[in-house]
Amino acid sequence: MEIKETTVLDREEPLSKALPHLDTAPAVLVTKDGKYYGIIDHRSISANVRSPRDTKCETVIVRPPVMLEDTEIIERVSAFLLGHFKALPVINESEVPIGITTRVEALKEMQLKNLIPGGKVSELMSAPVYTVSEDDTIAQTKRGFRDKNARRMVVISKGHPIGVVSDYDLSSWTGSQNFGKGRKDVRISAEKFDVDGMTIKSFLRPDITTIEENTSIESAVKRMIEKQVSSVIVVAGSKPVGILSALDIFKKVQNMNQEKTTINVSGLNEDNKFQFENITEKIGHVVDKFGESFNIRNVGVHTKEGKSTTTVNLYFDTDDGHVSLRSERSTLKEAVDELAGELDSVLRRRKDRRSN
Repeated sequence: MEIKETTVLDREEPLSKALPHLDTAPAVLVTKDGKYYGIIDHRSISANVRSPRDTKCETVIVRPPVMLEDTEIIERVSAFLLGHFKALPVINESEVPIGITTRVEALKEMQLKNLIPGGKVSELMSAPVYTVSEDDTIAQTKRGFRDKNARRMVVISKGHPIGVVSDYDLSSWTGSQNFGKGRKDVRISAEKFDVDGMTIKSFLRPDITTIEENTSIESAVKRMIEKQVSSVIVVAGSKPVGILSALDIFKKVQNMNQEKTTINVSGLNEDNKFQFENITEKIGHVVDKFGESFNIRNVGVHTKEGKSTTTVNLYFDTDDGHVSLRSERSTLKEAVDELAGELDSVLRRRKDRRSN
């Protein structure tokens, strides 16, 4: 698991110490007697906070699921989905906070473990997409969320998307009394100001990421990792048609994991039993991707280690008949990787022939 450093504050310290750090990090960790106590993020700061300097950190914490350094990726995915958290706390066995892990780090690990689902972004994106003009006020935007029963809206300037605003963002932004000091890209000089009368463009960060609707989910994930974002605006030409978020991908992977086919593995000796998880993940990912199309069942993997090479045999039944594949490489991992790639190619070609 990749862990990111973040600010750690004691629960007795003032909230004003945490707010500036939320401009560059998704969450601040809070401790009690040196042990993990909770986190502060943008959503945990409510409109009830009138004076950050006089408010203790402990009064605004939230408690998402806690991760250990060795927590598996599927468990982390499920944790992110439980509360739509942007960051999860990571602690050691003594309950001392180590850092945080974010949605982007989860996407990275899913990519490394070949857990990214196949298909195009149009199959997973949230649609229809609702839009709001950059010149609309905060009050108008709030009303738009209520009228459309929407969670997120794309901000438009001259017909082109320039950002995304969520109802969660809006409530946390407008509830922060020192908002102008807590965001580097917003400057408010007056001590008292009418937040609802301000335009939505005043609250947007300048950088957004767009992607075409026919792009593969795998390519979209690569782009999200490159840009360090957990959502992208999906466009057809320049028109926004949806939003793809890391949570959409997490939901798909969670469902795939719950429904995945059982794989019987045999032939592993004492020295390579640790490869069991790698085999079931790599082969299982491909099998589950095409399982419904071919009604794949009775999946078996047999390994045989020789003096200089390792052979891996894969076999399973489909409605079209029995299938068997074989790979022989210098290491078990190389053989499994090659076999997973060959299986993907074989089943993809068969699926394409069916479509033609």
